[in-house]
Amino acid sequence: MSPRPSATTCSELIRAWARYAPEDVALTFEGVHTTVAEFDGEVDRWARALLAAGVQRGDAVSILCGNHPDFLRLSFAAARVGAHLAPLNTWHKPEELRYTLDHSDAVVLLAVDRLRNQDFNAALATIIPELTSAPAPDRFGRFPSLRQVVALGSALPRATPLGEFLRRADEVGDAELHAREKQNAPDDLMFLLYTSGSTSKPKAVQIHQGPLIENGYQIGERQGIEPADRSWLATPLFYGLAAEQALMAAWTHRARVVLQEVFDAPEALEILARERCTVYYGFGNLTRKLLATPGFDRSRIHLRKGMIGFSVEDRQLAIDRLGVTHGVSVYGMTEMYGLVALTQHTDTRETVLSTQGFPLPGNEIRIVDPDSETPLPQGEIGAIQVRGRVTTGYFKDSDRTKASFTGDGFFRTGDLGSLDAEGRLVYHARATEMLKPGGVNVAPQEIEALLDEIPGIQQAHVCSVPDTRDGEVVVAFIEADPEATPPELIRERMRARAASYKVPRHFIYRSDAEMPRVASGKIPRPLLREEAARVLAAIPAGPASGVSS
Repeated sequence: MSPRPSATTCSELIRAWARYAPEDVALTFEGVHTTVAEFDGEVDRWARALLAAGVQRGDAVSILCGNHPDFLRLSFAAARVGAHLAPLNTWHKPEELRYTLDHSDAVVLLAVDRLRNQDFNAALATIIPELTSAPAPDRFGRFPSLRQVVALGSALPRATPLGEFLRRADEVGDAELHAREKQNAPDDLMFLLYTSGSTSKPKAVQIHQGPLIENGYQIGERQGIEPADRSWLATPLFYGLAAEQALMAAWTHRARVVLQEVFDAPEALEILARERCTVYYGFGNLTRKLLATPGFDRSRIHLRKGMIGFSVEDRQLAIDRLGVTHGVSVYGMTEMYGLVALTQHTDTRETVLSTQGFPLPGNEIRIVDPDSETPLPQGEIGAIQVRGRVTTGYFKDSDRTKASFTGDGFFRTGDLGSLDAEGRLVYHARATEMLKPGGVNVAPQEIEALLDEIPGIQQAHVCSVPDTRDGEVVVAFIEADPEATPPELIRERMRARAASYKVPRHFIYRSDAEMPRVASGKIPRPLLREEAARVLAAIPAGPASGVSS
């Protein structure tokens, strides 16, 4: 067990680490190693530049970039002066960027010009036309709070170059910075993280510094993180997985983070080998892309710990083929400071594959009847509610905040699960994802687990579509050879082990690359339903089908 950090603010977390072990490497990027003392000095300079720009306590600053050290410099510099970071999503289109920037009330925006094939200068010129105008604007019409745009690459005509922005740090002395820093408190915001909205605008989740540090420490303890570890981080920093889990689990344990600006499988394998990374944070799609890279050589990979995916098949792949033998199964949301429950790095394989572990210390999980919200006994499936280190609410959305909490302070997750006999959480499904073939409720994960056990099926994802006779029928998207593993064989094996309503009516064969995904790599149930409806509409009506497409 590693000592719990005494720091309760993110600025002091870095300060204390730099005092204790200044030569520890805090981060590695493109082969350049930055010690924690060097990083602390960089944060100081960026913090003074923010003060020179007029940033006040409680202000939001924003950034549009990949997994670059600048993201971390700005995050902790903002925290040092009592501000917080509201990062923009690099997968977003101009209108989505406009909404987030406006909603966050950011006063300063730092942005790259390009990221791989994305032209962000063009996007910013669309939503902030003043950046291409003359003379330089004092305000940006569509964004009443925004006062300055800083270019992290080639600048638009009216953006401030980064060098000029940082030179203004010389106008602010140490005394002014330290006076501001003394006002910092554990309940100051660190991040305003925007979660995807499927039928409405994204939610802005408020993440406070004290709970962020404590939860990060507890996550790291469960994962077995030690100072010698090196956490590979290609998942975007604007997501909770990176900003709440990976980063804070590492830095509360004096471990190094190894940044990859944008995920690319061949490049990732080189980084993993060269930097001897030991901690993995990857969804199943990242795991599959790494394994499918020509020349993949497991002997060069040193990953042993970390978060290894959400589905059973994802976890099996990471353990068996990537070698993450001490990886953990997790349950959480951005609203829960990343994770509320996870298995222990020393748990058995069966525990990791079948549960999401015990709640973290300081958190409570209860299972209630979805309608009455009456607590249910162990083993019964119901709605998951959480109390403890949970967001205080959604920024500028009091109605949604109120609807998300019970009268006694439990957060309504919208998920279904149960607690096993020992008190471990077993996740079942999103409440809105439950299938109802023939009028019977069934969790999609239950059907996917049955499919995963059939030889020849590499992965399976199920949804339901309307049916005039049965109300709903199950459709399975599978990665398999349709000749070696035809629908008739799959149905035969499933009927031997499960009730008939759990057997998919239709099978759609897809390679991993052809699976319907969103930008994060997830395969959401609504997208599966849309694709299933499109594919099935193009084939003759019949009692059952197996489609290769």
